[in-house]
Amino acid sequence: MRGYPGTGKSTIARAIAARLHAPLIDRDILRQKAVDIFGDLPEVGRFSYEMMFALVAEQLELGLSVVVDTPLTYRTTYEQSRELAKAFDMPILVVHCQCSAEVQRRRLEGRKGKVSRFQITSWEEWMQWKPLFEQFETEGCVIDTANPLDDSLAKVMRTIHELHAQESLYSDKPRI
Repeated sequence: MRGYPGTGKSTIARAIAARLHAPLIDRDILRQKAVDIFGDLPEVGRFSYEMMFALVAEQLELGLSVVVDTPLTYRTTYEQSRELAKAFDMPILVVHCQCSAEVQRRRLEGRKGKVSRFQITSWEEWMQWKPLFEQFETEGCVIDTANPLDDSLAKVMRTIHELHAQESLYSDKPRI
């Protein structure tokens, strides 16, 4: 997943995982558990990413597809994801979630009291954080999450189908 906070990444990630019957690895859950156990230490962010990648690697080792719910804020995280997929000879699809600023703002401000304490819940907080979100190009599927969930999910599933069809053309490895 890739996108700003409040753009619907978790909603679509859960829908994709359910449709694919694939494991969902949510970095926010890992981070919140780490904070609950160790406190809000500076190392907790890195630790949660390392745990996320370890769990993803385990799923890929089993030959499973996996849905990773993270904003993909930094290029290094994207590169690490690509290397992991390459190591297991698995395709990678980045689902870019976007919506208008008005929809994003409404969603962010509607989160209050519903999310972990480190998630962004105001437009002002997002404006302070936004410069940290690195801009870089990735291949992937772009969806406007202001559209109905079923429409977004259908677009992602078509892209996954096309990706697997393309992979099978260039691979002699059987895919299930």
